[in-house]
This record gives sequence, C-alpha cells and structure tokens, in this order.
Amino acid sequence: MKAVYITEQGGSEVLTFGDMEDPVMGENEVLISIKSAAINRFDLYARSGENRVPINFPRILGEDLSGEVVDASLLGLQQGIIPGGRVVVDPRIPCNICPSCKIGQDENCIDRKDLGYDLDGSYAQLISVPAQNVYHIPDELSYDEAAALPIAFKTAWRMLVTKADVQPGNTVLIHAAGSGVGSAAIMIGKLLGCRIITTAGADWKLEKATDLGADHVINYEKNQNFAEAVYDVTEGEGVDVIIDSIGAPIWTESIKCLKKQGKFVTCGVTGGHKAELHLGQLFLQGYEIMGVGGFRSSEFGAIMNLVNNKKLKGIVGPTFSLSECSDAHNTMESRDFFGKIILNP
Repeated sequence: MKAVYITEQGGSEVLTFGDMEDPVMGENEVLISIKSAAINRFDLYARSGENRVPINFPRILGEDLSGEVVDASLLGLQQGIIPGGRVVVDPRIPCNICPSCKIGQDENCIDRKDLGYDLDGSYAQLISVPAQNVYHIPDELSYDEAAALPIAFKTAWRMLVTKADVQPGNTVLIHAAGSGVGSAAIMIGKLLGCRIITTAGADWKLEKATDLGADHVINYEKNQNFAEAVYDVTEGEGVDVIIDSIGAPIWTESIKCLKKQGKFVTCGVTGGHKAELHLGQLFLQGYEIMGVGGFRSSEFGAIMNLVNNKKLKGIVGPTFSLSECSDAHNTMESRDFFGKIILNP
C-alpha cells in the first residue's frame, strides 16, 4: 500500500511517500480502506520530535481517519461493522484492563496506544484498528467531514463539557477560531446554548466563524487589547469560560476577560508556554484554570451520537493528496487555513 512515513524526526522534508506492507487484521480488529485522514498538531510534534515522545521507525504518522470497512473480526460483526460500511475511528486506544479504564477514566490509562505514535497511523491506504474504536457514520456525512471529527471534537468537547461544564446561557470566549479545536468548539458551544465570542488573526476566518454560529468576533491582530472588545460586547460582565490553544501571547488579556468564578481551559501552547500568574487574582476571583489532560472514549461516543443525529459535522479546510503531505504540514505550520486539513489517500 502507499503511505507517508518517517525514518527520522525533523522538518517536513523527512516525510516519505512510498510503499509499506499492508496491515494484517488482528484479533477483534477491523481492516479499513482509508478514504480521508486529517492532520493534527500532534502529527507535527511526532514528525519533529518536539513532543519528546519516543517513536519507533519507520512510523506511519496520522491519527484521524475515516473510510470503508474491508474486513471485520467476529467482534466487529457483532457490533454491526460489516464490509462496505462507512466508519470513523477514535485514534486513542485504551488498554481496558488498568484501574483507570475499569472505572471509565481511560484518559488516565497506563498503557494507552495512539495511532501515529505507538502504532502506525492514518497517512496510508489501509489500517487495522480495534473494533471498539470504530464508529458508523451517516450517509450524509462525507469522508472528509468524518475524518475532521476525532481529535478536534474530542478536545473541544472535553474542554467545554467535561472540564468547564458549560451551561445554556454561558458566555464563552474561544481563541483561534480557524483551528480545528476552535472551529469545533464554536459548533459545540452553540449546540449547548452558549453565547460565543471568538478571536482570530484574519477577517476571512472571522467570517467563517460567524457562519458557524459565533455571536461576536474579534480580530486580535487589529485589537491587541482584546479584553476591551470583550467587555464592550458583554456590557462589562466578561465571560464565563475561555477556551485556548495559543498560550503565552494572549494569557494576560484573557485573564482580564474572566468573570468571577470564571474558568480557563487550555489544550495547547502554540504561541508559547511561559506565562505569569497573579495568585491574588486566582484566589480572590475564584478562577479555575484547567488543562485537557487526555480524553475518554465515552466522550467520543457522545459526540458520535450527535453526529448521527445530524447535530454536528466536521469542518473541512484545505485538502491534499497523500503524496502532497509535506505541503499539508507546511500549511498547518503557516496557520493559513480554517478547520481541518485533509489528506485523501
């Protein structure tokens, strides 16, 4: 099969498009012909070595994927996963036997395996994955839209629902509207009845954010002191929740935006990781500052219920062929996109 793999870590030039052995379907697994794969920031870290996670070479990168079932084990067939079925895959594979998994907190699994890191991933024509990680997708959902779901929507869901426990009527400030997580958070937040304020560095991204349902948009390149704009649109109240993946450059202004008892949830530090925290503000205002801290399988199950009820769908950005993977990685690093970058094997 054709695949994109690495034999060393480095820049986008280490991505190799070539032939790899077809995967062999294991016990309780499903063999899938990949139709679409989405690129995540995690993929760039795996490629570059920035995340310091050891990787065995050669390694096929990629976490998110959708496709058509080629073959299914007995367990897959029992779950209604049959050849020809249209599916999407949860790329985080818990062990299901450790104490954390047994109580449904598999974000703390001690032996989790991740596609694209521990196991060969989605930048390929074929993959074999555990049946428990395979979900049906509706006919109305394109393969590109399905592949755009897993990591971005799992992250946004965990931030808004599991961590921040947003309620209808909450005002939520979502940074980086054009990112996979940012765009997913806009859709989820609106579905949950929240008022959405979002930021981006380009007006064209803010137009797309408005189309997704954002109530107020702010260009933080034009409004470096965006807290003032937030207070203008909230009539001086501030926001209940902040969803952030940027980090240091927007930290100080973000904290200014929080109401008393406000919640700040972070899933990334693409702009820098060192920031100063005023502890006096923290205890006097009752702020809660939280990180994502992993994912639960049940969270993706909840997302897929909404997807199959036509309440959510992935947001597709630029698309590339598998052989153009280097260009796709460079596009992600440029940040000149909205939604998820897709590879079509």
